[in-house]
Amino acid sequence: MLRFWVTITLGTLILLGVSGCSELVDSNYPTYQQAAQSGAIESGWLPAFLPESASNIRESHDPETNQIWVSFEFPPEELESFAAFCTSVSYDQVTLPDLAPRWWDEKALNDPWNAFYVCGDTASLGYLAVLGTGDQAYFWSYR
Repeated sequence: MLRFWVTITLGTLILLGVSGCSELVDSNYPTYQQAAQSGAIESGWLPAFLPESASNIRESHDPETNQIWVSFEFPPEELESFAAFCTSVSYDQVTLPDLAPRWWDEKALNDPWNAFYVCGDTASLGYLAVLGTGDQAYFWSYR
């Protein structure tokens, strides 16, 4: 009988622990237009400065913590138009995310040829890393 109650108690604790864990929501958009139509920009899961020329947009967010991870490609000549919404910073001024989705390329973010920016204000601070190739960016936020 004791074994039965121990099993029930452990099972309940495991279920409670699992239900308290947050799950990431992942979305992919081939184009900016599809991302806009989905409401992802309006809802804040994608940054408002995302260029209309963005493609291969990948987004993950945690609904419990409001953390956001985004990657996208863009024509290099568009960089100035959307980076104007951010302030250039050095790598040591950037707070890299502790946790990230599986698709997040942490190695790419550690390249010294990347350009880093801080975007937004203290209420919705985010970081932008433009890879050294100049045509791909990563954005993450702790809003």
